[in-house]
Amino acid sequence: MYRRVIRPLLFSLDEEQSHALSEYVLHAPFVWKGFGIQSKIGATSLSTTVAGVKLPSPIGLAAGYDKNCRVLKSLIDLGFGFVCGGTVTLAERSGNPPRRMVRLAESSAILNSLGFPGQGLGRILPRAARLGRYRSRVFVSISGSIEDEIAECYRQFAPLVAGIELNISSPNTVGLRVFHDPARLRALVEQLRKIGDSRTPLLVKLPPWSHEADERRVALALAETAVNAGADGLVIANTIPVEDSRLKVGKGGLSGSPLLDNTERMTAEVAALVGRHASVVSCGGISRADDVWRMFAAGASAVQLYTAMVYEGPALPSRLSRGLLELMEVAGARTLSDISGPPPY
Repeated sequence: MYRRVIRPLLFSLDEEQSHALSEYVLHAPFVWKGFGIQSKIGATSLSTTVAGVKLPSPIGLAAGYDKNCRVLKSLIDLGFGFVCGGTVTLAERSGNPPRRMVRLAESSAILNSLGFPGQGLGRILPRAARLGRYRSRVFVSISGSIEDEIAECYRQFAPLVAGIELNISSPNTVGLRVFHDPARLRALVEQLRKIGDSRTPLLVKLPPWSHEADERRVALALAETAVNAGADGLVIANTIPVEDSRLKVGKGGLSGSPLLDNTERMTAEVAALVGRHASVVSCGGISRADDVWRMFAAGASAVQLYTAMVYEGPALPSRLSRGLLELMEVAGARTLSDISGPPPY
């Protein structure tokens, strides 16, 4: 039904209008529940632990969909094991000027140059305070170009959510590259780890890197720095920077299917580097159950997706969970940690 009816309707609108409509529907449970897509995750073999947080499924929603943390509960009810709201900044931001999103339907990809549009900490925080039983499966992405602003976001959110994701890698936001300096990143992570008595898990979302030796070395140095400074996990990775004249600002980030192979390679490289010292969450191009299998075989503890749901619809997280269970049954894998090698089919 999604592909035949709903997606054509959404795609008849521009990218931001269709996103706003999908978010509106998630505000009205009687609508989306009518499609029969609600899923209660119950298979213990799908349980995983990310940065010390126990989750019922490894299928997560990446930051960027629910920027203002309005519908996190509904998103979990779709079948996600966990969700990441935001990215949230201390002050309200309008983001970059439109046009700032472009669908690339032929490759199931999206270009975006959004630049952290959001209502700011003060307006979003009360929604996090009302998460109730959902809190244990909610992460919030935070960012900024000044350490003290990021620290204030961490301080306020830490008691209210399961974990914090630190976004230092959006290619669409001015000022973040200062944290690609290992010394600056180390100081920031150490500052966050010293806040209050909270040991709320902290994950750092890294920029992507190519096969090129120097770029790979610099990226892995950032990963190692983050973990040594106290990060509990790493999200691998953000969108790929691209230039495109269809975006008003002329450049942005590429997400979706074209990123898959690179995500698998980067996951394996980081997992080999950090071992058991930090969790690795794979993010980029994941849309099928065998994609999830590949990330776990490479060393991931969980995955995140966003663009795939735009093309495949809200039933995707439940479908991925079912598909992964089928793969595990064929391979004789009783838990996610048993996954190794290529998918069994």
